[in-house]
Amino acid sequence: MNKKMNRRDFLRLSAMTIGGMALAACAPAATEAPKATEAPKAEPTKAAPPTATPRPVEQPTNTPVPTAVASKEPPILAAKVASGELPALGERLPDVPLTLKPVNTTGKYGGRFKMAHWWHAGGAAAGMYGHSPLRWVDDGLGVAPGHVESWSANADNTEWTLNFRKGMKWSDGSPCTTADVMYWWNDMVLDVDHTDQVPSEFPAIGGVLPVFTAKDDYTLTIKFPKPSPLTAKRLAMWVNGQIGYKWIVPSAFAKKFNPKYNSEYKDYVEHDRKIDYKQTPECPVLTAWMLKEFKEGEFSTWERNPYYYCVDTEGNQLPYVDGMDIKASPDAQFFILQVSQGSVSWEVYTYQLTLGDIATLKESEEKGNYEIRFWDTGSGTGMMYFWNYDEKDDKKRELFRNPKYKQAVSFAIDRPTIQRIVYYDTGTPTTGSMSPKAFEFNFNADAQAHYEKFRTLCVDYNPDKAKSLLDEIGMKDADGDGWRELPDGTKFEFKVDIGADAAGEVIKVLEITQKNWKDIGLNVIINQIPPADFGPSWRAGQLDFRTAWEVGDGPDHLLYPSWVVPDETERWAPLCGQLRLQAGTDKANSEKEISPWDRQPPRFNVDDPQYKGTPIEKLHALYDQAIYEVDEMKRMELVWQMNEIHMTDGPYFLGTVCNTPRIIIVSKDLDNVPTRDQLKMGGFCNPWIIPYPAITNPETFSFKNV
Repeated sequence: MNKKMNRRDFLRLSAMTIGGMALAACAPAATEAPKATEAPKAEPTKAAPPTATPRPVEQPTNTPVPTAVASKEPPILAAKVASGELPALGERLPDVPLTLKPVNTTGKYGGRFKMAHWWHAGGAAAGMYGHSPLRWVDDGLGVAPGHVESWSANADNTEWTLNFRKGMKWSDGSPCTTADVMYWWNDMVLDVDHTDQVPSEFPAIGGVLPVFTAKDDYTLTIKFPKPSPLTAKRLAMWVNGQIGYKWIVPSAFAKKFNPKYNSEYKDYVEHDRKIDYKQTPECPVLTAWMLKEFKEGEFSTWERNPYYYCVDTEGNQLPYVDGMDIKASPDAQFFILQVSQGSVSWEVYTYQLTLGDIATLKESEEKGNYEIRFWDTGSGTGMMYFWNYDEKDDKKRELFRNPKYKQAVSFAIDRPTIQRIVYYDTGTPTTGSMSPKAFEFNFNADAQAHYEKFRTLCVDYNPDKAKSLLDEIGMKDADGDGWRELPDGTKFEFKVDIGADAAGEVIKVLEITQKNWKDIGLNVIINQIPPADFGPSWRAGQLDFRTAWEVGDGPDHLLYPSWVVPDETERWAPLCGQLRLQAGTDKANSEKEISPWDRQPPRFNVDDPQYKGTPIEKLHALYDQAIYEVDEMKRMELVWQMNEIHMTDGPYFLGTVCNTPRIIIVSKDLDNVPTRDQLKMGGFCNPWIIPYPAITNPETFSFKNV
């Protein structure tokens, strides 16, 4: 690191992000950007990307940009104002617009993005801030205003006050006020007839939900029964409206389709379809672009929002680019073809690609008029594996909970080969953890040492040690068929559960690990399962060991903690997670005489021997203590204790290579798309809770010649 973050700097950052910032006259932006410099272009014969930086290399900052006065609008909108089709710019923007600083230079108006990706309209909606009250900046190192202009918390963090931008409007020109948040909370979340659930960001505490109160059109308070120090960070998570929770809904529009307000409707089916702005063009939005046309599985078309509440540092209303034309990309071959033909202006959601596609992409760079860039994923694992801690079969469950067995499986993985063949010598081999960019791994030397201990716990490729550990727990080849049996002599199949649609990186890594595990005497069986059947089977404890996932979460372990502490049903302890989901309901600790795997839904009760006294009960207790702890340093220490349980009783999941790079496609005609060096931590792409590309402000991207 160039400069380590000491305790004083860490507490300063905490005060900015958690202690309640009042930035009524400020707006978010990255720190002063260096003059744009392009990384040296790789030679055509070199396919490997640069090695990613495993952790932050600079002291985090969150320098607000002075608020600009709105003074100019796109020519296409000026013409509509002149014709009377739109009101004047000053009537469309809030009193204090949000000011965003382009990473390189003030952009030019005009042009349209050409894009292609697997989730066309959904990807566009998931990549735009607008509906979020607060925003992450600096790769998640800071929190800054969004459609909320300023915020504050009381001394014990039990009450938060959010000040909305006065005069802000939806894309149809209707006022955007606190009533639109109250509609989501009262008429959707709290309404028993609607399917929206209370988000994990606003949980019931002791059966008591937080209280949302609109003091006026522009002042909202959220009062919690206990301290809620993570609220500002939680409000910056996701891009609300599509990923995560909705948070704000155009209530005047939505009420037209709500059976409570319109007797024409008997349920919420049409209501929910109408407010899904990635499919319904008439739904008002707060995002930079609004949907114009949508055809499932084929394409979506987006136009600029004339009421978008953001301007650049010179007062120019954003976005610069008029619209987006997005094709659905069914597979990697289609996407590569579109890129090579110059039909992709930029793309961040390159999940269909692997680093093995770089050579092919390099060959067409000149023809397609684009360049390949790399941003850090921030992944803590790369492609990874995890057991079902709550496996239904007693013998397997005992094995999967045995640390020596899990360590053996980890020591058998040839991570250097995976790093070389799959990740082209990028990233860092890891046992598997939350993101190496997480706060808890970086704020001082002790934090970095804690991370290194976690990362290197069982990272070495040591087949002999793996065999020795299996011998210690009694897993030997008793019948001479070449495969190890369970300690009691029962036949054992090392079953890897995988969706039938898995491909690419998943298969490449699995080909290596399958051989590794066979080499230590485990009879590896690949169990392909139809995607629709996978989830229910896993949640019921009927599957063993799965892949096709990665852990990217941060910047704070406690924001989206499911890999650290079981709080839901999709990860490594589904029945323990369901226990948490049922807490405070009439199902909690019920059906005591029924097997946990036969309960509806399958779950443990707090007194079940499969849960009580286990490391998971300890994790839950530490988590319950940590999320209410106002002191940042004490909270981090509690997270360390949770990680120590992972190290002594786990590993509960296994990583391969962490923080590998993400392929980014950028047209040579496009400006203000940041290079890796212009991102505060080199990028932090993989966690959905730090929403890329939204965090890079795509509304400031612009074409050089329009």
